[in-house]
Amino acid sequence: MRLLEIQSDGSFSLVGPQRSDISPYAILSHTWGADHEEVTYQDLYNGTGKEKHGYKKITLCKEQATKDGLCHFWIDTCCINKSSEPELSEAIRSMFKWYRNASKCYVYLSDVSSTDCDPDGVVFSESRWFTRGWTLQELLAPSCVQFFSKEGVLLGDKHSLAKEISEITRIPVEALQGHDLSIFSVGERMRWAEERKTTREEDQVYSLLGIFNIHIPIMYGEGEGHARKRMRELIETSTRDRDAKVSKMKDWLSAPDPSVNYQKALKQRQHDTGRWLLHEKRYENWKMENSSCIWLYGIPGCGKTILSSTILEDIFMCCDNHSGYAVAYFYFDFNDVQKQNAERMLRSLVVQLLQKSVDIPLGLDALFSSHDNGKRPPALNSLLEVAHDLIVQFPQVYIVLDALDECSQWSELMEMLETIASWKIPNLHLIMTSREEPDIKSTLTSFVDPQNSICLQSNVVDRDIQLYIRQRVSDDKDLVKWKKDSALQQEIEVALMEGSRGMFRWAACQLDTLRKCLNRSHLRKAL
Repeated sequence: MRLLEIQSDGSFSLVGPQRSDISPYAILSHTWGADHEEVTYQDLYNGTGKEKHGYKKITLCKEQATKDGLCHFWIDTCCINKSSEPELSEAIRSMFKWYRNASKCYVYLSDVSSTDCDPDGVVFSESRWFTRGWTLQELLAPSCVQFFSKEGVLLGDKHSLAKEISEITRIPVEALQGHDLSIFSVGERMRWAEERKTTREEDQVYSLLGIFNIHIPIMYGEGEGHARKRMRELIETSTRDRDAKVSKMKDWLSAPDPSVNYQKALKQRQHDTGRWLLHEKRYENWKMENSSCIWLYGIPGCGKTILSSTILEDIFMCCDNHSGYAVAYFYFDFNDVQKQNAERMLRSLVVQLLQKSVDIPLGLDALFSSHDNGKRPPALNSLLEVAHDLIVQFPQVYIVLDALDECSQWSELMEMLETIASWKIPNLHLIMTSREEPDIKSTLTSFVDPQNSICLQSNVVDRDIQLYIRQRVSDDKDLVKWKKDSALQQEIEVALMEGSRGMFRWAACQLDTLRKCLNRSHLRKAL
């Protein structure tokens, strides 16, 4: 990589080649003018080209880099010797990395005037820059991208303008915020480039190589179709290899499947129960705030597990509308020995997040390899590190843990939860349910905000129990015979509401008993 080095007198000169990670540098993103207007490598080498229209871009980049305290900058028009085919091929393959490693990326919008910019951003959105193929990776790769008008006036950066840029490009805000592009599907990343054009047809493909983190030989003249075929074949091969390795990792981790518990709880839940929590301000804030935690606690049988299923259903719907959002969950269960262990919970979370990740994190790949490719079990601390690496790669991660008190290893579980909370990962949202056991309470209240420790008292869950009773009496084929007797139906409801005292399970057991009653006499006796 050649760089332009700014001298003390304000002049600049070519230096390098050198590695892109040695000197901090700025990098320019722009649209090319006519070939005769751009300053080339040969121009700088020969000391010519200052009269060219493109020299203005070099001056702007130099001046802005100086303001930002940077002594080096890079521009594709003049820092690549395009007469050297090997150098040009290497530059194309390295371009994404060069933009990613830049301290600053300056976008020069030659067709946008600061005097014409309107509040609605129409002029900004109509810039030719948003239609070109190579500028896609130049938008996504750098962490800091600043937009300048043709006069050199700063218009904003990709964070302050994220909403506008997302609307223009149809790229999710999460991708603009620097999250790993591998969390977005191949199809979605392909769509980002659909409306973009390049001067050379093969560049329609070559400009995507960094976005998919793949390398193919650069062969101008092969045509876009052939280049795209080669790229797709490599992506498909990589995907198959990745899926095969993930399958081996799943076998290695041997994690229990919590979806069985989730589906069972969904079937037991009556329509509209648990909605009160979804409309709670504390719950709405939990979904949006950084490093958020909620603890739901209550007596045995109060419906915590059913409520967990309601929460999960809501989060799944939320994540369906946001690219790259992830959900992981676990149900501790007295009736399943595989789901009473803290380490198995962690393994399950790792597997779930791995399945949602397009690429295998380097840390997990290294851990798998260092354990004889899955022949030896991983240590708990190593799994925690992998879980951390998986969580941070997603824009948002929601974790739901149900029935902590049904874990047989309370101390190990509490220590693990304290560790996870201590990470203070902004994009992590954790919700837990349990009985109000002293050991659990003392741990969770150390990192859960007091207002987010929610007691599922009788007055909170009574409406849900009432809905459940009414629905069972109305729909259960063995109870529906009492539906026409409104007085008896009311009697059932009152008796069960009074007796339940906030316990869903008690009401459910009583209704199971009432199903066996053949007449009113037996029913009243059972009540």
